[in-house]
Amino acid sequence: MFIHKPRQSLTLGRIKFLSYSPILYGLGATIATFRGEEFSLYYFALGQIIVWVVHMMTHFYNEYYDFDSDILNQHPSPWTGGSRILPKGILRLEDSLILAILTTILSLFLSTLMPSQTTFLVCLLAILLSWGYSAPPLAFCRRGLGELITTVVLNILTPVLGFLLQNGNLIPGRTRDLLLVLFPLAIIEFIRMMVMNMPDRDCDAAVGKDTLIVKIGMDKAINIHTLGMIISYLSLPLVYLYSDIPLTVIGFIAGTAPLGFLTTWWVHKRWQDIRGFFMVPFWASTHNALAALSALIGFLVVHPVESLFTLETQIKVFSIYLYFAVFVYFSLLGDHLPEEEPTAMSTETV
Repeated sequence: MFIHKPRQSLTLGRIKFLSYSPILYGLGATIATFRGEEFSLYYFALGQIIVWVVHMMTHFYNEYYDFDSDILNQHPSPWTGGSRILPKGILRLEDSLILAILTTILSLFLSTLMPSQTTFLVCLLAILLSWGYSAPPLAFCRRGLGELITTVVLNILTPVLGFLLQNGNLIPGRTRDLLLVLFPLAIIEFIRMMVMNMPDRDCDAAVGKDTLIVKIGMDKAINIHTLGMIISYLSLPLVYLYSDIPLTVIGFIAGTAPLGFLTTWWVHKRWQDIRGFFMVPFWASTHNALAALSALIGFLVVHPVESLFTLETQIKVFSIYLYFAVFVYFSLLGDHLPEEEPTAMSTETV
């Protein structure tokens, strides 16, 4: 029972990936207060909690509904193939569904605390899309829409929520800046999700999980990945020209290009060897996070020096500390499941 195994339950919820969503959320809040709007610690904290709960809810549903594919995966990695908690029998299959339902209820309750109808609707849309990522009847990830839905929730709705909770309304100029800076980051997220699905393509196809990779094949997927990487960075001059985003921010994002194109090269060279592909999803995810972090750091750098040490700024940058702590931990110590003998595999099907 999950209640007696909290560590394993957190592993099932892929807690390490929860270090990414605060970056986008913090970016939205930072852009909202960039010109001096008052910062609300209460709504910042409330919004971040909702983001985390919805993010983990998505993972619980995904672990439950992807069990058929994960159990066939002979080459899982710490970043693909699920948490391995269910295939190893460490927790029961129904535990994942119970945790998914509980986090759904909690996220819906927290959404009722939103200060406006707009922020409430943003939360509801995020919950609906996150639930529908894996759960039927929507099951977006089995219809070739998983990459798109992930991008919409993480790279659009999450920063928009952070923005609205600090801003309270859609100021045209500031909203334009937000959406334009999110454009290249959203493309990077989309192609990163393609990379995450590449190693699982055979077991996904075997159970009828038609991810985008399964639908279009690896050759087209690699071409789309390359094109997406090029467009994301070529768009930066246009983002600068048609917005009030400081050049420093653009420069910081552009600084992540070498890692992005190195990842593209690895995708081209290693996709035919699943074992050789082992680390590529990690570096694709790292590049994705660093691009978003660079945008956030860029906005903070252009603030007056004295403002960098205020409580407001430190709260906004906690995502930076969190991400690098998680990065160092999993880079140096690895990603291992709790030391526990697996029980007999359940024959229950999804």
